[in-house]
Amino acid sequence: MKKGLKIAAITVGVIIILMFLLPFAFQGKIANIVKTEGNKMLNAQFDFKNLNISLFRNFPQASVTLEDFWLKGTGEFANDTLVQAGEVTAAVNLFSLFGDSGYDISKIFIEDTKLHAIILPDGRANWDIMKPDTIATAETPAEEEASSPFKVKLQRFVIKNMNLIYDDQQGKMYADIRDFNAICAGDLGSERTTLKLEAETKSLTYKMNGIPFLANANISAKMDVDADLANNKYTLKDNTIRLNAIQAGIDGWVALKDPAIDMDLKLNTNDIGFKEILSLIPAIYATEFSSLKTDGTATLTATAKGILQGDTVPAFNIDMQVKDAMFRYPALPAGVDQINISANVQNPGGNIDLTTVNIHPFSFRLAGNPFSLTATVKTPISDPDFKAEAKGVLNLGMIKQVYPLGDMELNGTIDADMQMSGRLSSIEKEEYERIQASGTIGLTGMKLKMKDMPDVEIKKSLFTFTPKYLQLSETTVNIGKNDITADSRFENYIGYVLKGSTLKGNLNIRSNYFNLNDFITASADEASTSEAASTDSVATAATGIVEVPRNIDFQMDANLKQVLFDKMSFNNMNGKLVVKDGKVDMKNLSMNTMGGNVVMNGYYSTANVKKPEMKAGFKLSNIGFAQAYKELDMVQKMAPIFENLKGNFSGSINILTDLDAAMSPVLNTMQGDGSLSTRDLSLSGVKAIDQIADAVKQPSLKDMKVKDMTLDFTIKDGRVETKPFDIKMGDYTLNLSGSTGLDQTIDYSGKVKLPASVGNISKLMTLDLKIGGSFTSPKVSVDTKSMANQAVEAVADEAISKLGQKLGQKLGLDSAATANKDSIKQKVTEKAAEKALDFLKKKLK
Repeated sequence: MKKGLKIAAITVGVIIILMFLLPFAFQGKIANIVKTEGNKMLNAQFDFKNLNISLFRNFPQASVTLEDFWLKGTGEFANDTLVQAGEVTAAVNLFSLFGDSGYDISKIFIEDTKLHAIILPDGRANWDIMKPDTIATAETPAEEEASSPFKVKLQRFVIKNMNLIYDDQQGKMYADIRDFNAICAGDLGSERTTLKLEAETKSLTYKMNGIPFLANANISAKMDVDADLANNKYTLKDNTIRLNAIQAGIDGWVALKDPAIDMDLKLNTNDIGFKEILSLIPAIYATEFSSLKTDGTATLTATAKGILQGDTVPAFNIDMQVKDAMFRYPALPAGVDQINISANVQNPGGNIDLTTVNIHPFSFRLAGNPFSLTATVKTPISDPDFKAEAKGVLNLGMIKQVYPLGDMELNGTIDADMQMSGRLSSIEKEEYERIQASGTIGLTGMKLKMKDMPDVEIKKSLFTFTPKYLQLSETTVNIGKNDITADSRFENYIGYVLKGSTLKGNLNIRSNYFNLNDFITASADEASTSEAASTDSVATAATGIVEVPRNIDFQMDANLKQVLFDKMSFNNMNGKLVVKDGKVDMKNLSMNTMGGNVVMNGYYSTANVKKPEMKAGFKLSNIGFAQAYKELDMVQKMAPIFENLKGNFSGSINILTDLDAAMSPVLNTMQGDGSLSTRDLSLSGVKAIDQIADAVKQPSLKDMKVKDMTLDFTIKDGRVETKPFDIKMGDYTLNLSGSTGLDQTIDYSGKVKLPASVGNISKLMTLDLKIGGSFTSPKVSVDTKSMANQAVEAVADEAISKLGQKLGQKLGLDSAATANKDSIKQKVTEKAAEKALDFLKKKLK
């Protein structure tokens, strides 16, 4: 008995040891399989940090886990990450690795995943990454289709903490799903099974044509689905779907008929009341919703039956009716009552352009003030046929009596009385007589105070509607200490709202004080908060880039007394701005800054929003060196010598550069040229000049003032290259040329023209210099060898002539013939160079 137990214990121990060791034996093989098969199937870039195998996690099957897995597209999608997952685990039949019948996968677990799905305006999708020869066609024999290396006999699929962004630029749809968790259980390897689904997302935002239909909606679903996998038909059985407080069921089925989807669905909403419908308003659902008191009747119905494919949609009908409803927070003195809503969206089936939208009416009374809105839209895709009317008064100061504003203070009055109807095509053809548009929307006495935000005040503003244009009367907005006054006239405003077509207009802006840092800092803080709260899309994080809309065509005249941006201050800024096609053209934009004046012509473009570009020409007058260094980061990096220069400069600069997320130049992309001149410059305190003075033994040069200097330069590949230029320092003339880099390194050569006052050494005419090191630690050296050769050139002819005369006298030779002998000349030159070099080393020691 003891012997049997001993043998059993040893056997179990060996099995456990093997279960620990076997994964390491197969780990490399499986990693190669994954990468090999992935490269065969995908037209994309993909990789993972680690691959781990465990025989315990899903025993008796092996668990294959990829850590830090990512998948990127190619070509135009090369910079967009389609999938990034912290962990992807699959349960695999280990013995299938050694056969020829494929690899059996029964479970998949995905955790901490980001998906970014993109459809470009031309219809190309970033998830279309399967290589053509891996996609089965109608002519592919069944035997070939069955030869796939993977057999998915999935029984369980788990998603934990997924963030998904769906950006359909062609269909103008956008969805942002946060914290999505889901479990799907069933036998997906069989022809028919019951799928048990549970899913929830904490936040879903959905927009179409820029209009938000859902904002931060909390959605969950629990359902059983009769899945006919052989025919791709899915029939809904017991199920519950919740949208915020709305809980409903769906009856019907969905069939996948590639490329179409057939369906017959009906929303079951027997238990929905007005309070549940109110939960669709994010501000109400997020604030003391459980204590909210409501009354009135409400119904919500929805059906869809038919084919969905491209522009073909099933027959659908969504209808919401609210009658004589009200809501009120118990702790507040008033409520909103007389709420009546009749809203319907329907399509008889077929072309999506047959969709109609009717809101007749949406009306309510807020603290005694009635407001009513009606709207109808037909043929929304081809040629929107619209009719809308709004009338009523909103006393903003009364909102605090019906809704808990917290620390917010809000006052003011909105008075609306406007009507419009017609077809968009009439506007596009400028047939304004076919359009009816009249009325006004006015705002008076608005004041807004919020914690950690500057106060906002608008004394009076009026929008006037006509068929051709929307007129904004002179309006002054005060935001903290900032003020801005604008008046404008916008054309095609109806097309802009209905179809996103180009909004045209003229805009005049005036301001006494405008600090852009107040708004850029606030935007950056909001972006960082949003990014921290939710793991953002893998493609790009929120940035401070100001994107110029492509569907704006504005002519703007600016007259701004004082503008602050970063460390810079601009006074009396005047000029014309043209905003069009995602680009701002600046024409003769003049401003006083850095102690002088700058006139700018150029553009700022976000045609490629991931790589903004600026091209500009600057005319500079009397700009202070020290102020330019203090206020411009670009100068600090490329010309830090400005810090200790005393004086002003004028000239011109032309640059072309990419901009980073903070809208600062990306210096290694900058290309440009320019010319700067100064008439009164003090070089006191410049380390390189101090070292040059020491090199030539003239301490007085350290405090020299330069009267006239012109500097021509080019900017390329991260270095500023200067053409030879002269610096006149008293009786001395210094000629310099070379380059400086982004790393603040110096590579200059120079010549100092010596005056007669320095003695015999002045016969050398110039001293040759080398300037290296960096701006903070320059290294100046004198090129004595070059100077020695210069000295020889200066005296060689005279020395050879005298030596030839002496040799001729002794040997009886003609002096001219003797002097021309190469051997004599070479010996004289070598001896003279040697003597000159010794002399210079002693003189400059």
